[in-house]
Amino acid sequence: MRRGLLVFALVLVLLLAGCSALDFGEDTISEPESNRPDPASDRLGWEDGYWWNDSVAVDGSDGLTQAEVEVVKARMMARLEHLRGYEFTREVSVRVISRETYRDQRGGGGSGEAPPWREQFWEALFVVGEDTGVEAAFDRLYGSTVLGYYTSDKIVLVSDDPNDLRVSRATLAHELEHALQDQHLGLGYRTDTRDGRLAAQSVIEGDANYVEARYEDACKSGEWSCVTVAGQSGGGSRSADYNVGLSVASFVPYGEGPVFVSELYDRGGWEAVDGAFENHPASTEQVIHSSKYPDETPVAVSIPDRATGGWQRLETDEGEDRAETVGEANVYTMLWYARVVPREHLTSRNGSVSRYTYDHPLSTGWAGDRLVFYENGDQQAYVWQSVWDSEADATEFRQAYEDVLAANDATARGNGVYAIESGTFEDAFRVVQRGDTVVVVNAPTVQELDAVHRVQSGTNTSAVRDVQPSPSPTA
Repeated sequence: MRRGLLVFALVLVLLLAGCSALDFGEDTISEPESNRPDPASDRLGWEDGYWWNDSVAVDGSDGLTQAEVEVVKARMMARLEHLRGYEFTREVSVRVISRETYRDQRGGGGSGEAPPWREQFWEALFVVGEDTGVEAAFDRLYGSTVLGYYTSDKIVLVSDDPNDLRVSRATLAHELEHALQDQHLGLGYRTDTRDGRLAAQSVIEGDANYVEARYEDACKSGEWSCVTVAGQSGGGSRSADYNVGLSVASFVPYGEGPVFVSELYDRGGWEAVDGAFENHPASTEQVIHSSKYPDETPVAVSIPDRATGGWQRLETDEGEDRAETVGEANVYTMLWYARVVPREHLTSRNGSVSRYTYDHPLSTGWAGDRLVFYENGDQQAYVWQSVWDSEADATEFRQAYEDVLAANDATARGNGVYAIESGTFEDAFRVVQRGDTVVVVNAPTVQELDAVHRVQSGTNTSAVRDVQPSPSPTA
């Protein structure tokens, strides 16, 4: 079993734009009856009076009443049982809240503060700068884009207009699949890094998105008779009033996850997909490149502590280094957000389950990394060491990272040293490469770089590598 913190996932649907919507009005009608008799006991493909292949007398041209919604939900649950091979064992409730209510539940717009190391993580990726708190940035992102979430046998759908409660059929199918996962496969995972969380979530969200896509395909192809409801989706705000870099970083499970799951399905059917719930991928590299799952795990990277002059490495409550793994997906996000990777690349996949891709030559070749954090009074710094599959891959990354610095108005000081003189990422950086390893040292000033972490510089071939093969998944 992998080490790390046991996390129970509060599953969120980000940036989903449904075309057909369900109207959760308060009127009541007599429920249409099933075309076939009920079984003597609950069974696969039947739920709450409806078989998976029943037709229902529901006209969605003027929206749906609450009673009609219950009919649609019952048949949808039966269809998910038929498709996925698992029986719903507990009732799942559905309620709708306004976007304003959802934002209030998240903390009223981001009044909380993230710990300094978490702020440094996103600073290291040049995604969230010193002028914006990470918690506020995430609150703004989720408050604008979440369509719904599942937790503890409850589906909560989020609508922009509380007087016109509409949500897409795809969203409801997605969240009901999360309920089925919870009842049979579990939503927990063990990880102590963000990259590990994204990898594990890619199984959970990938399965839900893949099932959602197959459900929609069956409706659109005419294989299933489906209720088409008039009106627009009650989706999230489409205006970019949130940090799109955080959005891309958070969207990995929804963009790459369904492709990963579809490739597992092609490899071994639902049994292979179910196996990934038990043995989560160890990194986003394995999600982006499914051929590397499960055998090619990340190398374990260690960074010796050389801090002097009052700088101290941050530790956890257990006395271990406070460290993170950036991972291939977040490396891609950094390059994309800085426009080193063209913006149009993100949506360039030609696939049936996702048009998003995080697979790019500048981030492919990642083999492992470690990001550690330092403080000196109220000042912060970090060291980021990454290992690549080859020296050529490391060189490509180092040059791309230097392009990121240039995109943020850094000036070269020689010997791999750069300085951003002003702005939200104002800091000093040393970038050094030796073979397949790249080290980035960050400090408030050029003079403090060596005090944080001294490395030989000058030719970009002299970084210190402290790596060893990882004997097991490290997420």
